[in-house]
Amino acid sequence: MRKTPLFLIIVLLVSSFFCQASFAENEFNIMLDGEKLELAVPHTFINWRTMITIDSGLFEKLGAKAGYDENEEKISIDSDYSTIEMTVNEPAAYIYRKFDFTGIPETIEMDVAPFIENGNVYIPLRFAVEGLGAQVDWDGINKKVLITTNTDWEIIPVEAPAEYKEVNYEDIPDDLADWVNTNRSSQGIRFKNLGDKTYIQISAGEKPTGGFSIELESVTKVAPGSIYLTAQVISPPPDMMVTQVLTYPYILIVIEDEEISTVDGIISDGIPDIPEEENVSPAGAAISLEDITDITLYNLMGEKVRTYSPEDYPIIVEAFNNARIDDSFYIMMITGNKLVIGLTDGVIIEMTSYGSETNIVAAISSQEADGEFKSLHLICPEIAKILLEGVIE
Repeated sequence: MRKTPLFLIIVLLVSSFFCQASFAENEFNIMLDGEKLELAVPHTFINWRTMITIDSGLFEKLGAKAGYDENEEKISIDSDYSTIEMTVNEPAAYIYRKFDFTGIPETIEMDVAPFIENGNVYIPLRFAVEGLGAQVDWDGINKKVLITTNTDWEIIPVEAPAEYKEVNYEDIPDDLADWVNTNRSSQGIRFKNLGDKTYIQISAGEKPTGGFSIELESVTKVAPGSIYLTAQVISPPPDMMVTQVLTYPYILIVIEDEEISTVDGIISDGIPDIPEEENVSPAGAAISLEDITDITLYNLMGEKVRTYSPEDYPIIVEAFNNARIDDSFYIMMITGNKLVIGLTDGVIIEMTSYGSETNIVAAISSQEADGEFKSLHLICPEIAKILLEGVIE
């Protein structure tokens, strides 16, 4: 009787064991939300990873569409939650989540790269399914792959406008009034959750007069629970009559039925760019000492306060000629004193204050021209001090 070598028996036993183990590894069920899933193309098992084909029927049940570009060897799976991109024999994969407004994909290194076998394109089951927003678990006792779809996430299109309502002052809830009044004094964007509503306050901060306002340009939902907005502080036009009190412009909006956890944004000043500073000389308003006939200070009642001597003229003239023209708005009011300069050609320059310690208004008129005058808004702290205090330095 011919004897079989012992080592050959061992090899056959070991080979039989691994074949049975490999066969056993593939003997498991795939469960989708508790129901057994029958794949159109059987799965396979490589390096402890379950591999399925893109046309197995699983992705359609997950509400996704899988495709393959033979020329580029690119695989794509698209759903309402995300788009997954892979390449055959490449471990790197990219997940574009549609609620991520940045458009930057998450890069994942897969343990097993996609491959083609018998004309079928195989990809890792766990990676693909989790990339579509579902959950994958392994039931080792019952040998089941458990897939649970997630219906809790909400798809937010890129820069989708958020629905909101502006809240009038009289409609502010009582338990929110103190919060609003506290925050309006400083510029910023703040929010507060109250029940199923989120209140967002956009404050311009303290302003020197009335006439300021806030224009809300956009309110955008950039991700679940995240709001980004843009606003602009609008300044009053130069010729607008405004109240002479400190004001605190703000806008209060409310977003309902949303769980907001993050609010961010930007508030721009909206103040027009002031052109390069120009002094009175290029504007044709400079005066010379030789042309002055008199300089007199009057109060608001038109009563003479002081007549300046020629020794005072150089200081006043130098301050006026070096004054810079300010094109920004100013308050149309008169306070303090009025400084009047008479010139030999009949020109009269009347300088008044609106309460500023740095700025004045100069009206330049001619006795020969009926009512014709030029008005200049000037930065001239030296004359501003004379108008407010009657003091020359």
